[in-house]
Amino acid sequence: MKVIVRIFGRYRQITGKDKIQLDITDGNTLRDVVNTFVKQYPAVKIDKSRIMVIKNKMYSSYDATITEEDEISLSPPVVSGG
Repeated sequence: MKVIVRIFGRYRQITGKDKIQLDITDGNTLRDVVNTFVKQYPAVKIDKSRIMVIKNKMYSSYDATITEEDEISLSPPVVSGG
């Protein structure tokens, strides 16, 4: 399945794009999207378990299923201090 993924934050710098197309071969969950993203862009591996995943404008679990029509976005983890 091919999905279009919007990219935010420093992931745009890593990919050089604001949208990418991923070919998801392992299944149809957001975890598969993250795994494919990390495989294509190893620089994000450090964030793998903390990548913020958005499906249809809602933060979603890595276990959420997807279709080609879903709007998917990936964002680096938010870090705050204070």
